[in-house]
Amino acid sequence: MKTPEHPIFLESVKYIRSKLGITGLDQIQQSILERIIHSSGDFSMQSCIRFSPFACENAIHALQNGAKILTDTYMAEAAISPMAQRTINSYTQCILGMAPKSIDSTLTTRSAIGMRNIWLDLEIKDNSLNSPFVVIGSSPTALMSLLDLVESGYKTPSLIIGMPVGFIGVSESKSRLLNSECPYIVLEGSRGGASLAAAATNALLRAAET
Repeated sequence: MKTPEHPIFLESVKYIRSKLGITGLDQIQQSILERIIHSSGDFSMQSCIRFSPFACENAIHALQNGAKILTDTYMAEAAISPMAQRTINSYTQCILGMAPKSIDSTLTTRSAIGMRNIWLDLEIKDNSLNSPFVVIGSSPTALMSLLDLVESGYKTPSLIIGMPVGFIGVSESKSRLLNSECPYIVLEGSRGGASLAAAATNALLRAAET
């Protein structure tokens, strides 16, 4: 049995739907868009959200079968963990826990190293068929690092939520994801952030709950 949503959230969704009208999205995609709009207060999100074919359905199946959720920030982890525990008890982990405390920031980032380290570690230790579900809400370098690994022959994620925010390297990383073989949900352009990436993840967790 699904846990009930808060009445204020339900009222907000009702208002969002009344303003959106017909979107052409399926039910799951629509729920993701609604949560992103609710988190951002910005109806223009509708124009920049992109889904690869069957991304949501396949991600839900992976989550229901024990796929881990990896985040690029502790903020996203904190926003997702309560919903994960409340719904299907998915394991959530921030990649920064696998990064060194200090690095040469002129050469790389902690999130890029953390992504590489955790992905290689999972490749060695995790024999499950359900590849991790990856949530990028901040770091384009973490996204680039992951795509480098996949293109080198390592495991493909069950889904990449590609919503790094900002200007330097952000559009380039999203464009690369959109043109990759990886399943994705992307906010095109400079918009994104931990709260929006978490909102999309939480919509999928709700959909995975039976």
